[in-house]
Amino acid sequence: MSTNDATAALEKASQGLLYQSESDEPFESFVWKKAEGELNAAAVLRRAKKPAKSPVQALAPADFFKDLTTPQDWHGDEEKAIVAKYRSLQDAVQKNLAEAKVFKVGKRKLSVYIVGKTDEGDWAGLKTTSIET
Repeated sequence: MSTNDATAALEKASQGLLYQSESDEPFESFVWKKAEGELNAAAVLRRAKKPAKSPVQALAPADFFKDLTTPQDWHGDEEKAIVAKYRSLQDAVQKNLAEAKVFKVGKRKLSVYIVGKTDEGDWAGLKTTSIET
């Protein structure tokens, strides 16, 4: 699958979905051409043009999506629909990005990157913002 197809699939899966923290933020697709080396915190900071000493938390996608894709007894129809959309997004990440990882960069206002490698050798994914105090 091409990089364009991968990002289109991620955009479709995340359309209308907001990442909930102390603010609700949309997802935005990105592509970092010609991925070289290992996908790690230093590479993400460099590609995202963040300061080299920024705090970074790396997560497996399963850990990132765990709470977002788990239905709760108290969920109404709207919450159930959001859980279903997050499951679709998790599936799109698994199908379109190899070696996907999630990186949270920063302290209180975090940049969140869901990133992996496309078949064309680029790094691509989705980014959003999380406010955590």
